[in-house]
Amino acid sequence: MKSAKDGEKAKRPKKIGFVDPQGDTETLDTRKSYRKSSVLILSRLMGPPMTSSKIDRGLYDRTSMYVVPRFQNTFRMESKNPFRREVMQSMMGHFLHTYLDEYKYVAKRAKRLAENLSEELRNQFKLCQFERYRYVALVTVGDKKMQNFRCVARALWDPEKDDCISCTYEAPPFFVVASVWTVYYE
Repeated sequence: MKSAKDGEKAKRPKKIGFVDPQGDTETLDTRKSYRKSSVLILSRLMGPPMTSSKIDRGLYDRTSMYVVPRFQNTFRMESKNPFRREVMQSMMGHFLHTYLDEYKYVAKRAKRLAENLSEELRNQFKLCQFERYRYVALVTVGDKKMQNFRCVARALWDPEKDDCISCTYEAPPFFVVASVWTVYYE
C-alpha cells in the first residue's frame, strides 16, 4: 500500500518551466529533462513578457502581424485622376495585339499564357495611376476547333464610378477574351 506522502506527491501538478526570450536561459532547472526548444515554443505561445515599456510590448504584440494600414481622412468623394474608359480600351486592344501577334500557340501552355496576360494587363492599368481604383483582370484562352463559345460575367457595382472593359483577340488556332474590372475604392 502507498503511504500518505506518496499520494500527495502523485496529486501535485507538474511544473512547467518557461524561458523569458529576453532573459537568461540558465534560469531553467537543469535537473528536469525539458528540451529548450519546446520550452521556447511554449513561452512564445503564452505571449510577451510583461514589461513597462510600450516599445517592448509592441514588438511582441500578437496582433502586430495583422496590421491594417491607416489613412488620413481626405473628405474627398471624387478621384483627382478619374478612370478614362476610351483611353484604356484602346490601350488594352493595342496591348493584346502587340503581345499576341507573334505568339506561337501551344495548348499545354494556355494556362500560363492566361496568367501572364492577366498579370501584365493589371500592371498596365496600374501604370496609368488612376487614383483610388483597384483592378481585377480575367483572361480566357481557348482553341478554335469549330465549337461555340459564350462568355458572360456579372458584377455588383456602382455604375457611376466602376467600369468593365472587355477586348477580344482572334488568331487562326486560338482566341483570347480579356476583361478588366475597375472598382472605385474610397
